Amino acid sequence: MGTPAPWSVLLLAVLVGLCTSPVAQGKPNFIVILADDLGWGDLGANWAETKETPHLDELAAEGTRFVDFHSAASTCSPSRASLLTGRLGVRNGVTHNFAISSVGGLPLNETTLAEVLRAAGYSTAAIGKWHLGHHGHHHPIFRGFDYYFGIPYSHDMGCTDTPGYNVPPCPPCPQHSAATSPTNKDCYTDVALPLFENLTIIQQPVDLSSLVEQYMEAAARFIQQARDSSRPFFLYLALAHMHVPLQIAPPPDRGIYGAALREMDALVGHVKHLADSCGKGSTLLWFTGDNGPWMQKCELAGRLGPLLGAWQRAQGGSPAKQTTWEGGHRVPALAYWPGHVPAKRSSHAMLSTLDVFPTLVALAGATLPPNRRFDGMDVSPVLFGLSDVGHKRHSGVGPPSPALPACLGPGGDPPDGG
Repeated sequence: MGTPAPWSVLLLAVLVGLCTSPVAQGKPNFIVILADDLGWGDLGANWAETKETPHLDELAAEGTRFVDFHSAASTCSPSRASLLTGRLGVRNGVTHNFAISSVGGLPLNETTLAEVLRAAGYSTAAIGKWHLGHHGHHHPIFRGFDYYFGIPYSHDMGCTDTPGYNVPPCPPCPQHSAATSPTNKDCYTDVALPLFENLTIIQQPVDLSSLVEQYMEAAARFIQQARDSSRPFFLYLALAHMHVPLQIAPPPDRGIYGAALREMDALVGHVKHLADSCGKGSTLLWFTGDNGPWMQKCELAGRLGPLLGAWQRAQGGSPAKQTTWEGGHRVPALAYWPGHVPAKRSSHAMLSTLDVFPTLVALAGATLPPNRRFDGMDVSPVLFGLSDVGHKRHSGVGPPSPALPACLGPGGDPPDGG
């Protein structure tokens, strides 16, 4: 693959193309953006101390922000499986992360959101991290996606030519055929990280410094092709950010995490422009995360905001990813759909990534797969501002949650939206 076009040039070309494209069949388009290891406090709209997310903050101001939104699991594979099936891991069979050596994946008898939407006439694409099986029919091309561009698992699960930042840092891939065994368990040098386009590996090892541009180019190309075909589209964009290694080019002298956060924010801003181009109000954009921050990565981990887990830590727990404490699964979430989703609104409804499946299926006028139990629900009334009621809360045991900082209003909502 050649050098990707600069974002400004790429977007200009795409915007011109979208203006001349026919309108899809009257059904809404869907873009679901899933960030990786993002903290609840990593959005300025959630936490006033965060200054690196102007595009996401704009998205929140022009749409609805969900302050009590949860991933279905606090690790990568189970949370992604639940988003794409609307079912908890105890039902869909994915309760642990898949490894490089895994031969299985999301069970083949599970029906994905992409399969349902494709049957309803949608063009479908998955761009980014998959992590639901990479062998045989577990590949996304066989799970309802017309197009796939991305990496099969986390980008720390294989060596690269631009290893980026980690704690401690990982070396680049060996330069000779004889691979060396890693001395640090966080580093993989035996397998070079592959980049797929559909079923073909187009780059191995991946150049992390160009991954954002390549994802943006693939997303723009897919959206244009979908519009040229007069079909509505579903784009599932699973970002590498903010999972380590954090790759920033050129490397900043300080503030590595903040620089990576700004890069992710810029990418989301470009996707929003793509969604709006000559069809504002035709696309629902839903942004959220797969789980909370990876606190073992110290200064390269995300920000928890008020979810510090002071009581949990005192009892030997943690508020982070890989735990069932709130900081591990309460994630940022924004919905943007001009003319449909109210602007400048914060909802306190308790929602989940499990709700994405049944909600999009309902909005597409499609039907849920029969003969199975779904753990999510259609939350269209909450999206449209007609209700602020989500899942039921159950009384827990143990001491009450610690008081939130004074800058937060009820429910953890910054009173001034900042």
